[in-house]
Amino acid sequence: MRSISVLASSLLAFSAHSAEVTPYIVNGTDISASSYPDFVSLFYDRINYDGLYGKGPYCGGTLLDEQHVLTAAHCIYGDSNYQLFTSVVPQLQNESDFPNSVQQRVMVNEYYYPSTYNDSTLYDDIAIVKLASPITAVNTYVALADDSERGTYRQTSEDFYAVGHGNTESNYDSTKELQRTKLKWVDNTTCDANYTTDASENLCMDGAATVTYDNATCQGDSGGPLYWNGKQVGITSFGPQTCGNPAVTANSVFTEVALTKHKDWINSVLSGNEAPIVTVTDAQRNTALGITTPTDSGGGGGSLGIFVLSALGLLGWRRRLNSSNFK
Repeated sequence: MRSISVLASSLLAFSAHSAEVTPYIVNGTDISASSYPDFVSLFYDRINYDGLYGKGPYCGGTLLDEQHVLTAAHCIYGDSNYQLFTSVVPQLQNESDFPNSVQQRVMVNEYYYPSTYNDSTLYDDIAIVKLASPITAVNTYVALADDSERGTYRQTSEDFYAVGHGNTESNYDSTKELQRTKLKWVDNTTCDANYTTDASENLCMDGAATVTYDNATCQGDSGGPLYWNGKQVGITSFGPQTCGNPAVTANSVFTEVALTKHKDWINSVLSGNEAPIVTVTDAQRNTALGITTPTDSGGGGGSLGIFVLSALGLLGWRRRLNSSNFK
């Protein structure tokens, strides 16, 4: 799978191997989007405002219900520009289908992530975005594994599949098609030896070594799902600087969604018991772009606060987008 949409250049300087928040799918195979109907893509999207948009998705996610998407916190953290202008697209088969041949695109109005999220270590790298209006193009939602199943799937005999539109190797993408790659579980002791961060609350994965690269996630895959037995068990979080580096035993690391604390937090958001960290309105989007004639794109209420709109060339410390990636 390809990279997260923001080439999160060297995000973390872990001593053993530096980690990036930009996983892609390496050694993946093309699949039909209908195979994973709960999978969605996150785009930088100003189409309704000044016509600008990202050429490819910057992160992935999964539909929890018709209006909530599960993704990684690092995908949406701390960048007011992306928070203002993110849309979600279901059933994206080919990246070039956006924006004219997609079934639906819906703007994001609310952002949630745990107060315990650490943007330096990627601890509790989990987030939920709420859409301005429901997704109607699909009505199949993701099934999440339970804490009671962790002892069953945390075995080297089990098969896992990561899905995404990320790069096929570091900083390069050979396909625009949706892909998946097969992965195997790596125990946390081995994983910790590769990264100077505690991975006890993460799922670490490796792939069967090939001539050059292991199966792995890569830039653009961040926030996307790791599936086991038809259920989502992980959220793509980070990996080594070189995607699929065969020298790194655990080259794909995921937030483990089955942990009781994560399931409880997800349910609390869905039940309306959590306040959004950021809420975006159409008025704020128009103001950011200097648009005096209001647009109507289904934005919601709330306040983003004071922000400065970054120049396009400076956007996306974690995203691969730059001026050449916009249309």
